[in-house]
Amino acid sequence: MKGSDQVKRIPVIFLRYIVFFIPAIILSFLVWNHYQDDLSAGKATQYDIRRIFTFDEGKRVVSAVSKDQQLRFVMYDPQSGKIISEWTTESDTFNEMLPSIQGNNLLLALKNKEGQLLIEKLTPSGEKKELIKQNLQIPSFLKTNTYQWNGRLVFTGEMEGAAIVLGELKNGQFFHVHNLNKLNLPARPVSIDAVMNSFRGQTPIPIFELTLKNDQKAYVSGVSNDKHQLGVYVSKNAEPFSLIQDKVEKQLAKTIGTSQNFAVAVESNYPKRPRKVNAEGGLGEVVPTPKPIYQTFIYQLNEEEVLLVGSTAKDEAKGKLTGYIYNHRTNKTTSVSKLFQSFSYENLNREGLFFHKNVKSDWIYYSFENQLTGAFETKSKQLKEFPLQKVISIENASPAHQTSFDTFMQYVMKGGPLILNWALWLFIPLLLFVLAIFLPPILRLVRNNKIKDSVTLEANIVSVKETGTYINEQPLVKMQLQFQYDGQNIEKTVKTVVSYTQIPQPGQRIAILYNPQKKKAMLLKEGDFSQTSEPKFIKGAVLRNIESYGTVGRGTVLSLTFEADQKKYTIPMIQANGFEYRTGEKADLVDISGQLKMAAYGHEVRNRSGKDVTLTGTIQRVKQYPVTIHNQKPIMLDVMVSSGDQSITKTVSQFIPDHMEVAPGTQITMQTKQEELDKEISLMQEKQGSAKVTHVAFSGVIGNQPLATIQIERDGVMYEVKQPIDPITSVLPGDELWVAYHEMTRQAAIVKYASI
Repeated sequence: MKGSDQVKRIPVIFLRYIVFFIPAIILSFLVWNHYQDDLSAGKATQYDIRRIFTFDEGKRVVSAVSKDQQLRFVMYDPQSGKIISEWTTESDTFNEMLPSIQGNNLLLALKNKEGQLLIEKLTPSGEKKELIKQNLQIPSFLKTNTYQWNGRLVFTGEMEGAAIVLGELKNGQFFHVHNLNKLNLPARPVSIDAVMNSFRGQTPIPIFELTLKNDQKAYVSGVSNDKHQLGVYVSKNAEPFSLIQDKVEKQLAKTIGTSQNFAVAVESNYPKRPRKVNAEGGLGEVVPTPKPIYQTFIYQLNEEEVLLVGSTAKDEAKGKLTGYIYNHRTNKTTSVSKLFQSFSYENLNREGLFFHKNVKSDWIYYSFENQLTGAFETKSKQLKEFPLQKVISIENASPAHQTSFDTFMQYVMKGGPLILNWALWLFIPLLLFVLAIFLPPILRLVRNNKIKDSVTLEANIVSVKETGTYINEQPLVKMQLQFQYDGQNIEKTVKTVVSYTQIPQPGQRIAILYNPQKKKAMLLKEGDFSQTSEPKFIKGAVLRNIESYGTVGRGTVLSLTFEADQKKYTIPMIQANGFEYRTGEKADLVDISGQLKMAAYGHEVRNRSGKDVTLTGTIQRVKQYPVTIHNQKPIMLDVMVSSGDQSITKTVSQFIPDHMEVAPGTQITMQTKQEELDKEISLMQEKQGSAKVTHVAFSGVIGNQPLATIQIERDGVMYEVKQPIDPITSVLPGDELWVAYHEMTRQAAIVKYASI
């Protein structure tokens, strides 16, 4: 029977210590995944592809893939799948690009890491040429400095020796670069901005507003005439553009003429039909389309043609998409409704939608972000459309990316640290399995010897001091314990490694083992000291006193004294710029393991509904400040918080003991409402971009963060942000934020505090 029991124990031991086989298993997965990654080097996914374009009558497709902070472009024949050419361009962080098809060439405007404008001209044969010969600096985002107008590519920037330049590309080459310092102006220009919606038909021709050194305003045309002359108007009394619009337009038209005028505009009232623009700049008759078109969008194509896209019904929800190319010189329309079979009406207002058509060409080209590109011939109604998945399948069809025994062996023969470790760990589990049979009895014997004749007691922690020793970057602390045994008060010292986020506090009770014969104490179980008691809430504490201890960032360090049930509680807080704590107001406080913290402040926050959730976050970045209050110091953390398979990064501030150091990688807990977390994660999946803060209001404080309602403006559209903000960074009107935003709900969330 004993022999039979021994045989049964071996599988049990194997299962218990199978953890020792995990490194070999993990390394095998890593090797396989790395092998797959090696096969897929250069292989694109839907997340890598930033934009796709087509030109040359649909015979050429170009994809832009973002990898390793670089943009890799591939041009290929979509019919054969043959690569024509490929190249890599260093791009800025946002990988912005603006396309333009001029003649039979594709022009791509980019911005490099140094903030300089790049314009690459691509021919159907795969030849690439950089059109920029001088260093032109783009001071902000590319899309706020590059524009399309009547087939021209217009850009503004800065160049050495010229504070501001305005450039035009036409017919695939530079039409002219204008040094605005050389214009006949009362003072040199110091800034340039496009008049709002000027490139969308708000004015007959595109117009830029210049701010001069002497604070005067001047206006210049966004395009020049055939003699490379810009129209110029100088405002003497700094009147708003809206009051002098007619004067400006007439003055600029004297130089530019009317050939560049916006010939068609959409009526402002329902049902938003397209109308001709008369000589006085007003709206005239409805554009004569074969069938009525409503809720119209207009896209400038060239000096003769515009693209009209809209609905067949006055209510776009009840109609279908339809489109026409209207030639305002011949007064003729051509139906292109087939082109929009893959579009929805909501797509028409997206920034990443572009249309291009050359004068007298039968082909119109389109590009919609990274989702769709194509070419449409207006005579034959032939549509060549290339959705994202088709582009990916063509790019990734190379045999070099296929899994096989030969390619795996080729990968292994390359060697490397991962392969070497994998080979070693294939043998190590066998050794560990043998040790696992004999090691448990040895460990049990050692443990039994230590706890022999010991009794289990509860001890009070008297003090906790750091020893200056660190194990795995965690501090070794010395704890002074006090407990009773056999009627005697006993004090003993034990040492243990703790986490900075779970340091034991004096007054806590902890389970220990005490040997009265050897008079030695040790912790009952590693980790017991980190078990905290249930949080104790102090509801409705009244703020009685406020003391200031200086500033950190934009915030002010305060000591707040509250009173509840005739007891006083003092906690340190950081007051955000624009927010103010007031005596007499109430707050809810929470006592967690002897540490007093703010839970909620202000009537609206204290009474808000929703399910409370506790999240675990990983610290990504730490910033400390040289201020101490009540033996605590403020720090600002970037913390990555996960919920399900989604992750977001939040900036939070808190106080820690002044002798503590918090390192990236440490985990902390955070409390929030489930609805607020779901809303923020959902917004983070939407489009992102910069926005300017116009108004900030506060409702109260959640934990250490004030709850703010922020109005922001992006491209003339107002959005609302409602979320807790970091008090050290704060948010003020005029700040530039990087936000995630939903175009339909007009809701947004802060991704990055760009102003600090």
